[in-house]
Amino acid sequence: MRLPDWLLLWIWQALIGEIYPEIRAIAVRFDTGKNLLLRYYFDRVPTEDDIEGIECVITNIFAQTSSNDQIKNITKEAIFTEQRMADLDALDGFVYARREYDL
Repeated sequence: MRLPDWLLLWIWQALIGEIYPEIRAIAVRFDTGKNLLLRYYFDRVPTEDDIEGIECVITNIFAQTSSNDQIKNITKEAIFTEQRMADLDALDGFVYARREYDL
């Protein structure tokens, strides 16, 4: 499913100030049931602070909704992976991806 423009804008606004070096990428999926999945890929095992940061982003996204008709539920995933960026599952698309170089 193509992500609606309004949802992309809300996510990008919610991410302001919430991106830091350990986050490799953030992929999202938005289904026809209006359920949003935020999947964070980290370059280390996620910490409690990482989870709190994701929950802050979720709160900021929900704060922009005017009703439950726009987003019904947001699920979070925090994954440590050393896979190449090209091998990560982008779901419906990446809303953030850091630049990585092959050494």
